Amino acid sequence: MTNPYGGPDNNGAAPPTPRWAPAPPPQWGPAATPGTRSERRRGLSPKLVVGVAAPVVVVVVLVAVLGLAWPGFFNRKVFDTAALQQGVLTVLRDDYQLDANNVACPTGQSVQVDHRFSCSAQVAGVPKTVSVTVKSSDGRFEVGRPQ
Repeated sequence: MTNPYGGPDNNGAAPPTPRWAPAPPPQWGPAATPGTRSERRRGLSPKLVVGVAAPVVVVVVLVAVLGLAWPGFFNRKVFDTAALQQGVLTVLRDDYQLDANNVACPTGQSVQVDHRFSCSAQVAGVPKTVSVTVKSSDGRFEVGRPQ
């Protein structure tokens, strides 16, 4: 019998084992054949989604609840501009006995004790500035003499 490996006949003994090993499969890159399990797309882990989303939801709810319940955070008390202007006009006419018209106060003035701001008014046809000081957290204010 002839040796298929090209060497001398070994008298029926098993052929010698090859001295090489097949190459390992590639570690990087696309799978060798489409449709294999290694080509399965990895989605987000449900544990990861819950682990990230839960603290975010807790913080948003906490900020919303505290922000709306705690005055001064989101729920800031401000004067109603029309009522404030009417109140300043009433003080100028009734308390100071002045011929006042056209009072204009800035919008969004906060109702905080000792907060000061200025309003403009026409007193006897002349533009004047009136100083307003908040005296209490329930909206009482003091009107200074026009200057």
